[in-house]
Amino acid sequence: MENTELEQLDRRRSMRLDLENEPVQINWKDSNGEQQSIEAICIDISRRGMLITHSDDLPIGTKLIVKFTSEQASNTELKAKVARCHRKNFSSYHMFLLLQ
Repeated sequence: MENTELEQLDRRRSMRLDLENEPVQINWKDSNGEQQSIEAICIDISRRGMLITHSDDLPIGTKLIVKFTSEQASNTELKAKVARCHRKNFSSYHMFLLLQ
């Protein structure tokens, strides 16, 4: 098997947690250096990344701090950056965040 095939197989085998409809707070600095924050919904998370949904999109490469906000979640903050973003329907975007 080629290295890229092994990486794809590893990605598929990595543990995924079903976190459908788990609220997260996303924080980042915009192009003017101003702190921004939105509430989004986590769809799922793996050891390498996270899929979230929100009504707006963020530019690819934007560095973020992600915090789960449900009562069951710990106060752990995750560093991430926007790797992909695409429109899901008329009112929402799916964003894949690469965990750092």
